[in-house]
Amino acid sequence: MKSVSKAILSALLLIGALSCTDSDQLPDPDFAPQNTKSTFSTLNSPVVFIDEAHNNFLTKNGRFKPFSQVLSSDGYTVKSSKEKFTLTYLKQADILVVANALDRDRQNWSPPFGDAFDQEEIKAIKQWVSQGGSLFLVADHTPFPKVIEKISFGFEFSNGHVRDALFRQDNKSLLQHSITKGITQVKTFGGSAFQIPENAQPLLILGKGATSVVPEIPFLVNAKTPRISVDGWYQGAVLEVGKGRVAVFAEGMMFSSQVTVSTGKKYGLVSDGAEQNEQFLLNIMHWLSKPI
Repeated sequence: MKSVSKAILSALLLIGALSCTDSDQLPDPDFAPQNTKSTFSTLNSPVVFIDEAHNNFLTKNGRFKPFSQVLSSDGYTVKSSKEKFTLTYLKQADILVVANALDRDRQNWSPPFGDAFDQEEIKAIKQWVSQGGSLFLVADHTPFPKVIEKISFGFEFSNGHVRDALFRQDNKSLLQHSITKGITQVKTFGGSAFQIPENAQPLLILGKGATSVVPEIPFLVNAKTPRISVDGWYQGAVLEVGKGRVAVFAEGMMFSSQVTVSTGKKYGLVSDGAEQNEQFLLNIMHWLSKPI
């Protein structure tokens, strides 16, 4: 049992290193979207802002470049967002993507962790959504859930690490919704887990045996590190707020394609088991931009 435990701990630490190493993991330079048919034209293209003003780990031309490529292939106008959030500024966008924001430009993962957004920005985001804006919020493994919790619209995260997961229609871990129509399987690559507010609609539900490892310092895991069951928790869900919409996901790699430079191994959209992740992403975007 000790050797098995050590193997699990090593795997978790490896996942952390792969997900959060600045130098060794890059957007997949060979990635090309499967999608070849645009839903939108220049006449009706929704504007998507990808937040880059809050020390985000996933950015338009960085680790979320394949994400941006998929959106562009469908006719979205994708822009980097480098300004503080105000209601006036957000009204220039139809959809705001906030992916793995941080409280500051960190050189390490040591706590304490503050808030990524100030009170004025939190107020602006919530007002913008209630008036009809759409928010795509991604908060991966610890510490990312902690720093965005004040804009999470009632989603309550476990600030830890979970393992890769497959969500399938045949075992009802991929739940029925217009977003999942035509999708039979989605893959995630670790991340965190959350509980949903009362009016949210779940999409991805974790099953029996799912566990979140919750270290005090991210990635410093040992046999005494707390573990909580997240059986029945979620990694994806959506919520309507006033006239607006919110999509929340506890993992970011599932929407991108990245390559580890030292090994050449690729993760994300081109991985085995993730063949339908791209269409799942497009369906989420269609829900947020309200064609479905």
